[in-house]
Amino acid sequence: MSERQSGHARMAPMQQQAPNGFTPRSLHAVSPLSSPPAELTPRALLAGGLIGSVLAVTNVYMGLKMGFWESGCVLSSLLAFGGLSALARRGAPLSPLETNLSQTTAVSVGAMPASAGLLGAVPALALLGTQPPGWAVALWGVGLGTLGVLFAFSLRRRLLEDEALPFPTGAATAELISTLHSTGSAYASRARGLWVSGLASVVLTWLRDARGLVPVSSLLPATVRVGGLGADSLLLGVGWYPMLLGIGVLVGPQAGLSILLGSLVAWVGLAPWLVRAGLVQGTDFNLLSSWLLWPGVGLMAGAAATSLVSQVRALPAAVGDLRGLGMHGEGWESTAGRWVARAVLPSILLTLGMAWFAFQLSPLYFLLALVLAFPLCAVCARATGQSDIAPISPVGQLSQGAFGMVAPGQPGLNVAAAAVVSGAASHTSASLWSLQSGRLLGASASRQLLVQLSGLLLGAAVAVPTYLLLVSVHGLGSQALPVPTALQFKAVAELTSRGLDGMPPSSTLATGLAFALGVLLSVGARGKLAPLLPSAAAMGIGFVVPAYYAVTLCLGALVALAVRRLRPSSMQTVQSAGAGLIVGESLVGVLIAALLALGFLQPPG
Repeated sequence: MSERQSGHARMAPMQQQAPNGFTPRSLHAVSPLSSPPAELTPRALLAGGLIGSVLAVTNVYMGLKMGFWESGCVLSSLLAFGGLSALARRGAPLSPLETNLSQTTAVSVGAMPASAGLLGAVPALALLGTQPPGWAVALWGVGLGTLGVLFAFSLRRRLLEDEALPFPTGAATAELISTLHSTGSAYASRARGLWVSGLASVVLTWLRDARGLVPVSSLLPATVRVGGLGADSLLLGVGWYPMLLGIGVLVGPQAGLSILLGSLVAWVGLAPWLVRAGLVQGTDFNLLSSWLLWPGVGLMAGAAATSLVSQVRALPAAVGDLRGLGMHGEGWESTAGRWVARAVLPSILLTLGMAWFAFQLSPLYFLLALVLAFPLCAVCARATGQSDIAPISPVGQLSQGAFGMVAPGQPGLNVAAAAVVSGAASHTSASLWSLQSGRLLGASASRQLLVQLSGLLLGAAVAVPTYLLLVSVHGLGSQALPVPTALQFKAVAELTSRGLDGMPPSSTLATGLAFALGVLLSVGARGKLAPLLPSAAAMGIGFVVPAYYAVTLCLGALVALAVRRLRPSSMQTVQSAGAGLIVGESLVGVLIAALLALGFLQPPG
């Protein structure tokens, strides 16, 4: 799902969002330099590439577990400042533009898992019986990412300058970079939380997955009965996953409590009833989740539909965005615009070739998906600029619905066509956040474009092997990799392709009711009741992940809430600590998977 679901952790299904009520402030003054500040330097590119590689690994790991991915604008700025400051002690002074360029590079690299479909479309195709080769997925991702970057650059003048849409995450990133370069103490507290929590996460993950000294979860005993079933059989308890605590800190209490509520409805309410009624034979996680998936998807689809309807009024402006492409700019901007126009056709041809060869998406259907992608990317860009929420999952599901009508009975084609739209939209939104940061800092947009394009290659080289490694070790749809976004893609494809007959017994009514509830909650969240209502999209995730995932994530959200209420001055440090927990577990989790695959480690116990 940057997505903080199309909703809140700029992480996918939820996409990253600045704190509620954020208003861009004037940037801190930075001491003037005697010569023009450096920007496109080897050290900035190196730092951005390394940080982006960490983001790419993290997003694959986190996305396959929880369906979230993080744009990384703020995190990469913090890491880039720290790393480049160390290098600057023996070289030229560090400028804010260098830090911003590193951040821009890192975000482009880190968004590749979403653009290539590694969090949703590709695993969904694998679950449907189609597994494209890794090299083809990489080229496919590069092609879609290129289209997204070029589209973002083409919209830059209109959305960022002419209409001055806020893009709050980009503005917050510029504010952070300005603060770091003007206030020495600003870095210390954030970095301390990041590194301490990251180290703790590394140690705990190693002890859990490599040595077996820490359990995966601590479940309630079987003597605790829930609807006649042992609580342990329903996986009720707490998971020892620092990453889940970190996600909870970043998504906040509303999303965290919503995921827990969805999990309680699914695993405490519906699951025992399913077993008693004989609709599911046994308490195995995969058996139960194959039924519970449908009402979960209903909740998420209801939220997605409401999000899209709310953007209908943006369609005329999006059409104007498309008509105005390439009409603005003088000097370097005009030159860069011409190169952008020249790069579009090769990018389309590359993606078309991979779509036909590896994804069984014929040229005709690919072009239809592309025609759908351009206006939906514009809608997504406007939503991101206005609300800081990138509705990537909703535009993907809308595409699935459209292709279900155009080409019924072909779930694989349905998923692949939707991947064209959601893949391009992912990089469009991520690129505009970085471009907004650069605009506020006075950076060169053409240089940002250059590093965004170059970051795509590195992102594909890191993300695709990471995905293949994790899948080969843990398997798709397991407790270790629940792949909620992929299950959503697969369910919508099967529903639009086969109709209600393909659904499990008695799940049709539950899915319809969940869809209606998702719509009602999402409509209500646009009014005064917003702080009190749960997020429908987040509730849907609670239906498709183990219950102890939801409990642990909610604990992280409650910790963040307690800190915000009792000691608000420490909130930035706690948020950095949450990011450290996510990065630490992700990196060590992938390392352990590699060691297991190579035979250097044996599964514990």
